[in-house]
Amino acid sequence: MDGMQQWPPEVVRLIQQLEQRIRELEAENKELKKRITLLENKLRVHENPHTPPSQQRFKGNTRGTTNPPGKRGAPPGHHGATREKPKPDEIIPVTMDQCPQCGSFLGNSIGIESRTIEEIPPPQKTRVTRYDLHKYVCPGCGYEITATHKDCPKVGNFGVRLMTVITMAKFHQRGVLRRIQETLWEQHSIAISPKGIHDVLLRVGEACIPEYEQLGQRIRAARWKHTDETVMPVMGKNWWLWIFRSNTDDVLAVIRPSRGKKVLEEILGTDLQGATVNDGYRSYQWLPVVQRCWAHLLREVNDFKDPSEHEQLLSQEMHKRFELLKEFIGKDPPMEERVRQKEIWDAELSAVVDENINYLDVRVKAQYIKNGLGCWYTCLLYPGMQPTNNLAEQAIREHVIMRKIIGTFRSEKGSENYQYIASLLATWKLQGKNMSEELENVLRHELCLSGS
Repeated sequence: MDGMQQWPPEVVRLIQQLEQRIRELEAENKELKKRITLLENKLRVHENPHTPPSQQRFKGNTRGTTNPPGKRGAPPGHHGATREKPKPDEIIPVTMDQCPQCGSFLGNSIGIESRTIEEIPPPQKTRVTRYDLHKYVCPGCGYEITATHKDCPKVGNFGVRLMTVITMAKFHQRGVLRRIQETLWEQHSIAISPKGIHDVLLRVGEACIPEYEQLGQRIRAARWKHTDETVMPVMGKNWWLWIFRSNTDDVLAVIRPSRGKKVLEEILGTDLQGATVNDGYRSYQWLPVVQRCWAHLLREVNDFKDPSEHEQLLSQEMHKRFELLKEFIGKDPPMEERVRQKEIWDAELSAVVDENINYLDVRVKAQYIKNGLGCWYTCLLYPGMQPTNNLAEQAIREHVIMRKIIGTFRSEKGSENYQYIASLLATWKLQGKNMSEELENVLRHELCLSGS
């Protein structure tokens, strides 16, 4: 600063102004860094290693890598969505007699231009049927009998097909009661209140209970099942919706006020049969045979902002091991080779943990891997099992959407009813069955042909 005394006054003032501006920018930069850190911490509440891919906003760009952001569109290998032209049910010749310009007689046509059009029939109005159910007295035992008909419910005034339409509109099309009411009136001239629609759904849910209980038995006996859970409010309080999806695509939805071990014991039993695929949440730790989810593991090792050398190496190592695992099971090797390979990879993964556990920057990630040692390669012992829990996450997405629509169940009865119907519809859909036909069959059996 002493040398500045020999400089012209205007130069000194300029230097002082620039120094002041630098101090201001440094202070502003410091404040912006604090705000960025604060916003990043808030963002991590919604996007972190435990956020499923369906809820991640920015996909295709892994933290700390140079991969370009993924773009929307069909994945590689997608075969397109071009529809096949359907076979016509009716062929209508369209002819003309006179020229629209001059009125001359046209005679025979010189060719045909075919147009195949798909159309739906006009909405059908309500069909009202009266069933005269004859009563009898058995001459042998005196038992009084009332005849039954497959399309006549023993309780209520609405038929099986109407109850099916209402249920599909609510659960499959995610309709709200008043919209369903308006559609029924506009399309079919059926006058029914939202309360009446709600009562129909309760009746359908009760009819689904026997099939739901059989579904639970199949889940318990399955060779393996994928499990996951998400918040599902009931009466404004946080309850949990659990998903159990078997290797045969049976799907069981269970809504309970707990996220703990007791729910698993209730559904799977204490003498657990088969294996489970899960994300490693502590409630699953007591399960004897587990496949830990590799998708969660990869998100965990990829979770870094400014990657250190150890973080990069660990991430690359786990990605390489996952690719080797997928390649190996894709060849469908014999069981002897599967058992031998599991022992080798378990030992190698243990060595990876020992190599990284003492590095501060990757200690948490190494501990995450260590907690699942012995469970990362269980799928090798179960041909057909996936090394990720994506099947459970896919099955739970529909319920997440419904949660956003309804906000909360207004009664425990409503949540129970939801799990019965939603489980059966999800199972039929994944198994390639016609959901409406299957539901009609259940309603005919439970409401029309059985019971008192």
